[in-house]
Amino acid sequence: MNRTSSPASDLAPIVEDLELGDESLDMVELRSAQPDQAATLGAACGENPLLAVLPGLPDDKRLAALRDALWPQGHLLAIYRIDANGHITRLALKGSETLKATTHGPERTVLYVRSLQHALGQTTTRAKFDANAEGWNGVPGSPTYGHYRWMRKLLSDVSQASHGERVLDAGCGAGWVGIEAALAGGMASAFDPSPAMVEIAKRNAETLGVDLDARVGFVEDVPFNKPFQVVLNSGVISFAPDADVFIDRLDALVESGGTLVIGDLNPESRGFARRRVRPLLPARELNGLPRSVVEQKLTDRGYVIESKWYYQITFPLPEFMALSEQRLGGIGCGLALLKNKLATRMDHATGSHAARWFDSWIIRARKPGSPG
Repeated sequence: MNRTSSPASDLAPIVEDLELGDESLDMVELRSAQPDQAATLGAACGENPLLAVLPGLPDDKRLAALRDALWPQGHLLAIYRIDANGHITRLALKGSETLKATTHGPERTVLYVRSLQHALGQTTTRAKFDANAEGWNGVPGSPTYGHYRWMRKLLSDVSQASHGERVLDAGCGAGWVGIEAALAGGMASAFDPSPAMVEIAKRNAETLGVDLDARVGFVEDVPFNKPFQVVLNSGVISFAPDADVFIDRLDALVESGGTLVIGDLNPESRGFARRRVRPLLPARELNGLPRSVVEQKLTDRGYVIESKWYYQITFPLPEFMALSEQRLGGIGCGLALLKNKLATRMDHATGSHAARWFDSWIIRARKPGSPG
């Protein structure tokens, strides 16, 4: 391994493109894109951004295999391919683009990597949601808004919270899971790491005329001191750097005999399997846990699993809904929502075993002890 804290001058266009400001950069040279190089790459991951240089222009499949071998030591964020003429093509989650600047030297590939602690750290998570807060809120009146709200209402409904129970939406985003619980009669509180998201949650609650005590905080650093009768947690555990620490913190928020409902993405679905051929994926997709793993973690802590669900039909239904909304004026979105509802209910009624066919899961579990 050849490691240095001063990237070569011929990589200056890439350093400039990354816009890292005053952050120090590390660099490591790899022999190839083979998965056995992940150990070298992982050992080089630290606090600083890391550029890994390897010879040639390996294809997406090889880079995806290296990405998988690297996780969770590091997260591959961008790929720069330099051809024989010095042209640089950047591949990022949002797409591919050729940089205006050129460089010199042989064909090679440069990987931009950050550590797990950075990729899923509190600062990164907060910045991610602050930057696109409105985009996580759904668009009332849009063709897919019914599906957006249905998914959030489903998690609230699964909790079976009784009228007047104290309910917490932990990691609330735009607040809709907690708001649905409040509409059903719960005394709802909520928190989220993003101040922008918390303001949206408050606004949404006010618009619907429900009380929602929404605050800024992380599951690992909660802004409430008293446990709740019902704790709802939707789409958050895949953002947690340590799932066991995360569940321990959730557990502390649930009073004895209380209910914990967790929902998240399903990495075992056919749709997610198709996505994994891409060389770049969001950190949470790499970090997502199968429902069975979370179920075991809960039972190890004494919880009794009361209900299990899969929901949101996988490929090609989400892609069809996006296409319908963007290009077909929403034709078919209502039918797709109906299909999702029926398939979810049918799977649940038959024991909820169809992991391959759904992109998300929910668990309702009862904490040991007597209420109150």
